[in-house]
Amino acid sequence: MKLKVSLFGILMFSILVISTYAQQDDFPFLKGPYLGQKPPGLEPQLFLPGLISTHYVDHCIAFLDEGRVCVFAIWERGTSYMYEKGGRWTRPQNAPWQNEQGTTDFTAGPDDRTIFFQSSRPTSKNDEKQETNIWTVEWTGKDWTEPVLLPEPANRKDYSEIYPSAAPDGTLYFFSRLRPGSRPGDMGDVFFTRFIEKGGYLEAERLEDPINSYYYEVDPCVAPDGGYLLFGSGRPGGYSQLDLFICFRRDDGTWTHTVNAGPTLNPFCIPTRMSITPDGKYFFFPSRQPTAVPKGEAVESSNVERWGDYDVYWISTDLFKDLREQYVNKMPAADEIRKAYRNTGLSQAQALLSELHSRKKSDYYFEPSELLVFCGEMIAKNQFHQADRLYESLLSVFPGDWRILFGYSIACIMNGRTGYGLELMKESWSRIPDSKSEELFIVTFQLRIKSQKDAELEVLKFVTDEFPGSHYAFYNLADAYRHYGERDNAIEACQKALVLKPDFDEAAALLKKLERDKADEKKE
Repeated sequence: MKLKVSLFGILMFSILVISTYAQQDDFPFLKGPYLGQKPPGLEPQLFLPGLISTHYVDHCIAFLDEGRVCVFAIWERGTSYMYEKGGRWTRPQNAPWQNEQGTTDFTAGPDDRTIFFQSSRPTSKNDEKQETNIWTVEWTGKDWTEPVLLPEPANRKDYSEIYPSAAPDGTLYFFSRLRPGSRPGDMGDVFFTRFIEKGGYLEAERLEDPINSYYYEVDPCVAPDGGYLLFGSGRPGGYSQLDLFICFRRDDGTWTHTVNAGPTLNPFCIPTRMSITPDGKYFFFPSRQPTAVPKGEAVESSNVERWGDYDVYWISTDLFKDLREQYVNKMPAADEIRKAYRNTGLSQAQALLSELHSRKKSDYYFEPSELLVFCGEMIAKNQFHQADRLYESLLSVFPGDWRILFGYSIACIMNGRTGYGLELMKESWSRIPDSKSEELFIVTFQLRIKSQKDAELEVLKFVTDEFPGSHYAFYNLADAYRHYGERDNAIEACQKALVLKPDFDEAAALLKKLERDKADEKKE
């Protein structure tokens, strides 16, 4: 987000906007469930431009009471709510439970009256850690109850619980980092805690693989009937750096393998802060998809620049029913190939891949993301040569699949062939221009862990060459130089970041520290 004024200025502006909501006489007449909007079909639709989708950062929404209560969050304004009263929707009001920015992340409970939200507010007078915890509030029909903190072990004082989502049996899903059950190096996983009688919960558990992977999984969103689970993941095989994935609940209570939600939603959807209406009919999500400025709005605010149109969209959940029919009754080819690799070696796994794809397509599904997760597991275990060969086999089965080409580029980088890997990355971007992204932090994170200095710096320089106008690209390069003790290069990269964005506070702070350290060294 590109800020031009101080946070105090934005706060004052936000107060003015909310006050305007309460005072304006020309508030539109809105009637009926979901603010009277026409329900979408199988294509994403912008939701209520000008009120919910604005030229600000609109990123979270939930409905209660059969679609007659709306809670929504705009980053610059905080959390608001509206409800239908006397046949007409009221003007937005400030949500009474918010007291810090984190409360703008919330979901609706399956009971159609409860909001689950995350908050880092103190849980007691002696709470100084202020980890993120899960709280609830309930809609009474005309007002909200006081916030209630979920008890331990659903919340743990030493760990953060982020973006809660509740199933009909009370099971709570959330995202957390470094919680017991996580693997070393995991950047985030989906956990669940089962509800028991009298408001209690069991100890949280990490969802099994391959729902979680060696990569990161964030912001789970479970269907109100518990039939499927959505989440964002940075695993290979996506259409972008963070894709929407889905798994389905079988009749025996187990989960199917995870599959990519497909090109209708990826990379259109930003798979964070998502919600499904309690009736299970509609899926809401944020998107940066460029859209026309709603009539009557200025193209640019005097306070916040328009940055890719971060708006709220919705779509019919029938899309997920179609995916279920496509995948739930087939076996994942990735499982068989992984098993063959473990039992008999890479050559047999490669031969099996070719056989299943040519002869047994009706029995197996070949979602590239699952096969690429397997390749990623090899890389995580330093089996770079094996990963290279399997990627080559995948390209022979799926010629031209840019996701496989992109994954292969990462394998080459991790295998010491950085230059060739970056050439492959360029080629994958050329095939799908929308896939081009400066966010290669997964690659650089892994290289940092493995202390591959030259490769990490080469990747970061490549990013600055490809995105010469990105202040974050130069800041990340500066941070890497700092990490490896190259202070002068870090200073130069920081200065470039500040030329591109003079009010870039993180870069300014890093530059100040670097220059102070340099001056102290000269004194010594």
